[in-house]
Amino acid sequence: MNTSFIAILIIFLLVVAAFALMILNGRKAERQTFEQKIQKSWGTECPRLFSQEEMDAIRRYSDSLDEHELHSGGTKGACSRIDEITAKDVDLDTVFAGISGSILSSPGEEVLYAFLRHPLLDRDELAKRIAWEDALASSETERIEVQRALYEISFLKGGSFYQAIRSLKDAAPIGRSRFLALGLMTLAAIVLLFFQPLIGVAVLVPLLIADYRVHVGMKERTLTVLRAFQAVELLREGAQSLIRSLPEQAFSKEKQELAEGVRALNQFHAGSFLVTSGGSVGAGIMDAVLEYVKLFFHVDLIQFDRMLEAVADHETDILRLFELIGSVDAASAAASYLRSLSLSCRPEFSSLSEGKELRIRGLAHPLLKNPVRNDILTVSSVLLTGSNASGKSTFLKAAALAAILAQSIGVVCAGHYRAPFFRIFSSMALSDNLFRGESYFIVELKSLKRILDASDADGAPVLAFIDEVLRGTNTIERIAASSQILKEIGTSNALVFAATHDIELSYLLAGPYENMHFQESTAEGDLHFDYLLRKGRAEAGNAIALLKKWQYPEGLVADAGLMVKRFEESGVWSMESGMEGCGSEG
Repeated sequence: MNTSFIAILIIFLLVVAAFALMILNGRKAERQTFEQKIQKSWGTECPRLFSQEEMDAIRRYSDSLDEHELHSGGTKGACSRIDEITAKDVDLDTVFAGISGSILSSPGEEVLYAFLRHPLLDRDELAKRIAWEDALASSETERIEVQRALYEISFLKGGSFYQAIRSLKDAAPIGRSRFLALGLMTLAAIVLLFFQPLIGVAVLVPLLIADYRVHVGMKERTLTVLRAFQAVELLREGAQSLIRSLPEQAFSKEKQELAEGVRALNQFHAGSFLVTSGGSVGAGIMDAVLEYVKLFFHVDLIQFDRMLEAVADHETDILRLFELIGSVDAASAAASYLRSLSLSCRPEFSSLSEGKELRIRGLAHPLLKNPVRNDILTVSSVLLTGSNASGKSTFLKAAALAAILAQSIGVVCAGHYRAPFFRIFSSMALSDNLFRGESYFIVELKSLKRILDASDADGAPVLAFIDEVLRGTNTIERIAASSQILKEIGTSNALVFAATHDIELSYLLAGPYENMHFQESTAEGDLHFDYLLRKGRAEAGNAIALLKKWQYPEGLVADAGLMVKRFEESGVWSMESGMEGCGSEG
């Protein structure tokens, strides 16, 4: 054998070995970095920032779900829906961002968001989610392996996993014969180079130009479907990894379902690397070679129709893999979130025979760094009174989020939580609708009507949170209308928490509603709030004190205080000045 040839062969083998060693060392270092990152972030607060485009993609799966049934790990559980008004009122997207810091895959993001927007009404389904969370939290070794499998699925750039999967339903075949013919002609031209170089070049160059134009054009046309193929393959590979890593005791049924889904996609997987692998030239030698093979021989386009046929009859299997994998990732994130809270608990659920009750000890808003904790123990609706900035709205949001998180991921930012399963609504941070030409008052009426309709409907009781009912109209009609609306909702199939500045309501609704309040104290001319919930109605407001704090004219402040005193004594408003030359003219 030629000595030069042997030397070249040895050099080639050494180069290959060096590349292989570099790849192995790189993967080892990547594994160590991943494990350190996971161990460091587990159980800590690591909120993420999402653009509006990202949130639109994340919510596609949630928006597609039926109001009464939510797929969870391949099964269905009865649920309610958190509508847009309530989600905005309680800043649910921000709460989602805080929980999703431990999410490792696009399916996990989309399923977790769906969980939060569809609180369960099913005790068994919620118990299963909690059991998954506890199983993943109990063993660090198993959890890291599960998280590694989820990380390999990663995030689908530029869109939603769910949307990508559903796009396959409308995909049309592109035909393979023309791409096969063009690829064979290119191969023949390359062979011709060895026998007739000039003729080969003359034939090959136009063919390569045609190959490039055809391939680029078809890639643009089929980009959505190719992205979907990539998503399906990532789900199949992720399912295989999860089958090996999920704890047997807690996930035995789910591992069988994952295995069934993988088997259903075996035909799809055969040769799928020609379509779903590869990347930019800088991604690696083999990826670069594969990209050129695709570009000039169209092996991915030739495979396209075969893969489309392979997934046509397996939409249900693909969706099941998406839901199972997303549910595992959501459970992992929920377990981490539970550990990150300074005080947290698992919820207890009472039966409807025990009445509409809400019992929370140590309640705090999950987005506050140093919250003041409150207890709420009630079996009747509650009317909250109190001064501006005393804590009413924050309390309403905290209680609403406690119920939502309790029924979605089994986590409550409190020391104890006990209640029945509720359908949760709010009417708090409303605004006028300029696009529909609706005033603030009309928006309020529509918002309250949906709560009234829900409370009259059959099903689980409504838990409603209402802040400053009918603030968009005059005082006399506001008190008359709001008292009747709150009475109607409060005496139906609902437990209501309503906040108001109208102290008159605390007398009118004293029967169906329990009075509670927040208050402030004054020291050295300054206001101090302790944000503690107390029994009974508030006795005074702070609007005039705030005028003084912000250095409004002394005469103006004094006259305002005098007007209040005269009204409390006589029930009649008067603009007569209390200080000569300083007040308003009568």
